[in-house]
Amino acid sequence: MKIQHTFLMAMMGLSLSFSACNRGAKTADTALSAVTDTLAPTPAENVADSIDIRLTDGAGLDSAHVRFLLPCYADKHLNAAILEQISEELGGSYQGSYDDAEAMARHYLSAYMQEMRADRKEFDAEMGFERNLTVERTYETDQMVTFNVQMYQYTGGAHGGTVCYGLTFRKSDGRRMSMNTLGNQVGDEEWSEMQKEGLMEYFEVKTDSALQENLQGVETYMIPQPQYAPYFSERGMEFVYQQYEIACYAAGLPSYTIPYNRLGKYLNVTGKRLLGK
Repeated sequence: MKIQHTFLMAMMGLSLSFSACNRGAKTADTALSAVTDTLAPTPAENVADSIDIRLTDGAGLDSAHVRFLLPCYADKHLNAAILEQISEELGGSYQGSYDDAEAMARHYLSAYMQEMRADRKEFDAEMGFERNLTVERTYETDQMVTFNVQMYQYTGGAHGGTVCYGLTFRKSDGRRMSMNTLGNQVGDEEWSEMQKEGLMEYFEVKTDSALQENLQGVETYMIPQPQYAPYFSERGMEFVYQQYEIACYAAGLPSYTIPYNRLGKYLNVTGKRLLGK
């Protein structure tokens, strides 16, 4: 499967860090404010050293940038498990060893350049294309680690497209957390109110009607979960909508945070154990 096809499918599904990600016109700081929180997990006492890989290819008209800022755990199986799942997020075309993060980064850099050149030739484009990728650790406790994935692509037109989301992994076995970490909150009035509160703060409005004016194809009484799974940060569980998912391009990446002290009853056993509860 071509990496670009994976990226474009993600963009089409919107109709590509973690908490540090730039989310357009608003920032992560506009999400729900956390109050004194007895459920917040304790940050890891011994954080693993990091490997910082930065690669750029600007030959010809096209340019690509890849940055991996990853932990190096003593448990090589954990490193490999995380890297393999990150590779799957990027298209899953890397066939080398997951013990070699730099080799994987070089593979995707090369693949991006090849695809851009092929597409520019196919569409007879005279301007250069651009692809940028950043994968960065942003939060860690003794139980889990969270990464940011941010992708940017420009292939002509008025502007490029960005995808930004988080990945939280359990450190005991490298399992990636999914939407299943949450229990069944569908139809829960308190949950719906927290969603609206967070989005109202993001859009800087105070009423349902004003919020509705900022949304597209979504009703305030039935706001869907983002297409990408939520992830854990220092502040709580983060929810990020992609461009065009619930609002126009100019709205950026709408987001909100459910603080830990309001999250507890919605987590299943797996989620609670990640918080050390």
